[in-house]
Amino acid sequence: MENIKMPWYLKQTSGEIIEKFRYIQRQEDLRLRDATLNPLDSRWSLGVSVSEENDDRNRYVNIMPYEKNRVKLNVEGGNDYINASYVKVFVPEQSLTPGHYIATQGPTKNTWQQFWQMCYQQCPEDNIVIVMVTPLQEGGREKCYKYWPRNESETLSVPRTQSSGEFEKDCSEFKIDLEVFFERSERENDYTLSFLKLKPLDSAFPTKTVHHFYFDQWSDMSKPDEIVPILKLSNHCHVLNSPPNPIIVHCSAGVGRTGTFITLDHLIHNTIDFCENDPLTNYKHDLIEQIVLQLRSQRLRMVQMSDQYLFVYHAAKHAFSMKRVK
Repeated sequence: MENIKMPWYLKQTSGEIIEKFRYIQRQEDLRLRDATLNPLDSRWSLGVSVSEENDDRNRYVNIMPYEKNRVKLNVEGGNDYINASYVKVFVPEQSLTPGHYIATQGPTKNTWQQFWQMCYQQCPEDNIVIVMVTPLQEGGREKCYKYWPRNESETLSVPRTQSSGEFEKDCSEFKIDLEVFFERSERENDYTLSFLKLKPLDSAFPTKTVHHFYFDQWSDMSKPDEIVPILKLSNHCHVLNSPPNPIIVHCSAGVGRTGTFITLDHLIHNTIDFCENDPLTNYKHDLIEQIVLQLRSQRLRMVQMSDQYLFVYHAAKHAFSMKRVK
């Protein structure tokens, strides 16, 4: 066993970690206050996400993307809004490469077709990865619409003209029609991986492969029951994604579970402490806190609950311990 010293921030008490979470929350409260007082000029403006014509494109009334880094649908005409945020994670001195993600709400009955158009547009390379970390339903309530085909008899059509609600401004006109085909699926111990094809009806555009990870063992507003399955999911999705495609991550609102997954994913795949032989013994900051601060500045409530924030530290400690025995 190699004698690799564990980073100091993984040795903190739960009380110390929770106090940092409270600090992160206070910083977000200040940003929202600024956005409320200066809705047009604030750096943290929620922009068109709060417009009435986009009501039917938001799953929840209190989870919106910041205007500055929202994903804008590439439309020929009409509405370019989708409740999704570009997320880039890069911690100076620590990140080996930037982590690129799209954090988005779980598609609804009104938005699932726009979701597929977004996936095709935002992923230029062939292999697209979607990580879904929510069950479809909890407690009799829908958490996500069943937006992907789950057997060979299902083929989904995604027309170029789409409207989500009653407002004329809500219509979106895309460049191409798409179809989503099911190829096969395999059940891992803790998640289902489906292989799909995202095919334009216009043969001048390429067909792309979608690797859809459905992790249904994580309840809303909570942490995962176990650490290993999440780490396994993170490793698996990196094997299949084609850089420079962003990894598309969603739960129901696209914040709590989504932010927790992204934090862990960047931590164990893109940072010196977890990817190099020796951690940075002279690094003075709490790396996990730095990542979550970045996430919160790009999408509301990422890593929403204190239990989720604590879970990241516990999972990171486990991942680091496994690194030491390799």
